[in-house]
Amino acid sequence: MDIQFAEPFWLIAGMITCVLAALFIRANILRRKESLQNFASSKLIDELTRNVSFSRRRIKNILLILAIAFLFVGLARPQYGNRWVEIRRKGIDILIGVDVSKSMLVQDISPNRLERAKLAIKDFVSKLEGDRVGLLPFAGTAFLMCPLTTDYDAFIRSLDAMDINTIPKGGTNIGKAILEAEKTLANEANHKIFVLVTDGEDLSEAALSAARKAKENGMTIYTIGVGTPEGELIPAPGTQAKEFIKNRAGEFVTSRLDEKTLTKIADITGGLYAPLGNMGQGFDAIYQQKLSLVPKEEHAQRKRKVPIEQFPWPLGVAALLLASDFLITGRKNRWSLRLPFIKTAARRKKQMTGTLTILLLAFAWTTSVRASEGEQLFAAGEYAQADTFYRNSLKKSPDDPVLHFNLGDTAYRTGKYEQAIAEFNQALKTKDLTLQAKSYFNRGNAQFFQGKAVQKTDPENTVQLWQQALNSFQAVLQLTPDDTKAAHNLDIVKNKLEKLKKQQKKKEQKQKKNKKNSQQKQGQKKKQNSQKKNKDQNKQNEKNKPGQPENSSDKNPDNTKQQNPAKPAPGRQQQDKTNGGKKPQPGNEKDKRPVDQIKKQEAQRRLQGKMTKQEAKNLLNSLKNEEKELNFLPRDINQDADGAQDW
Repeated sequence: MDIQFAEPFWLIAGMITCVLAALFIRANILRRKESLQNFASSKLIDELTRNVSFSRRRIKNILLILAIAFLFVGLARPQYGNRWVEIRRKGIDILIGVDVSKSMLVQDISPNRLERAKLAIKDFVSKLEGDRVGLLPFAGTAFLMCPLTTDYDAFIRSLDAMDINTIPKGGTNIGKAILEAEKTLANEANHKIFVLVTDGEDLSEAALSAARKAKENGMTIYTIGVGTPEGELIPAPGTQAKEFIKNRAGEFVTSRLDEKTLTKIADITGGLYAPLGNMGQGFDAIYQQKLSLVPKEEHAQRKRKVPIEQFPWPLGVAALLLASDFLITGRKNRWSLRLPFIKTAARRKKQMTGTLTILLLAFAWTTSVRASEGEQLFAAGEYAQADTFYRNSLKKSPDDPVLHFNLGDTAYRTGKYEQAIAEFNQALKTKDLTLQAKSYFNRGNAQFFQGKAVQKTDPENTVQLWQQALNSFQAVLQLTPDDTKAAHNLDIVKNKLEKLKKQQKKKEQKQKKNKKNSQQKQGQKKKQNSQKKNKDQNKQNEKNKPGQPENSSDKNPDNTKQQNPAKPAPGRQQQDKTNGGKKPQPGNEKDKRPVDQIKKQEAQRRLQGKMTKQEAKNLLNSLKNEEKELNFLPRDINQDADGAQDW
């Protein structure tokens, strides 16, 4: 097994330092030699330096350079061998159901509904730490493609392999998906959470009844709508959107997002509905508002291979070399050592300097190791353990701004933006201007994303948070005017804030206009009702006048030309001249209304299901064939045998 270095750049720094140290020692030797030559003659110099051992001094210089080299080797953190560590994590279980029906190919969001949903799920999973996730694709039926796991790489591979051909049976059967999710989560002791990602089309009461049953079994469903309410045509698979799906009647099929029913499903189980959005904001909204509040359960993860740190060995060698350099004398009369009890002023000064140097190096390395442990967990994506490490460190040093900054950065990576903002505020108490600038920068990012998470549900709070983010980025530019990243973020937040304010202003104006129109309509309606009431009252008064004739044909009772008909003889009936002397029959009288009006009124009665007995009889006779049997229409040809659509 080969030796590896966690921070190999210290090796390069060590090589450069050793070369510079050697050059410095060589230059110092030459300078001293030149000074002696200027001070005395060559014979006198030999006499003065006869007890000096140049070979021992050379050995001492070599020991010093080697000690420096081993110090840098220790800083590079050599690692040899591995050990298995069982890591226990806390998290929740999230089963994600994804609609893979043909309607998910609609391109009302780019590139299409299914691909956009997969990208959003990847972004969501990349932010999880310790939570188990599972994948359940569904269309006309459903099955578990990836069980609940903390192996996010395996989950992503399953997600990439999922497409509209994953489920052979077409259609959208959300009720079946809910039932399959119940079976998957039935044996789990953790909270039962099912995130449903679909366009919500072709839903029926079966989905709502399945949601009610899931609620009884303790499962919570969160729905994420993919697509737009306006919708678009469904592209035929494999045609690169050049052809579109038609129903059995030859009509193009338009798929639309059904937000109303998805909201009902979420409300039944106590969940939440959110639209996916162009950047996957739906997942962030659900996690921040609901899932982050769910108590996390502890569960074991598979063992992880951790490299064994070997830095104590090079540090020990460096300490031994420094001690040897200090103890070995530079005289050639005998091999003597600098014993601690033999103290001159110069030796005492050198001894104290060497001891202090070793102590400072040990303290600096201890601090570096403590910091590197948290940084190592953070770099490995173990944000939960890094959070625990920094919190324990803060108990010992509660006012350490660096620890507050690192804890805030960990909270930011896990999506806990409010906690991150609080920690960055604590880090701002430092006098280090560089750390202040970094704290302002990260605080601005946390404020922006916290506002973005509630943009749909609480836009007023988003405006306040984005304004605070602007102030944070402006503070960065005041400390470091050349920070291009802060200037870039400042422009982005400013543009989004202005756009949101305009939208809010338009919304308020529209609400005021609608309120005003509503008030005007109510006033007009009241006025019309009042006029109608007065008109009806006048008609009623005219009808109830005394002496008013009931028959309009009796308006001229004093007409002399009108003759009273003769009283018919007993046992005989009076003949009607207009009816050929026959007795008038019900329904045989001639209707004096226009033909168009009669037909219009008959059509209206038929639409309302109100027909006379004669009209119903005529309609049935028209439906009979020559053999006096009724012809009925066949079943709807646009449906399959089980009544389900194929999209």
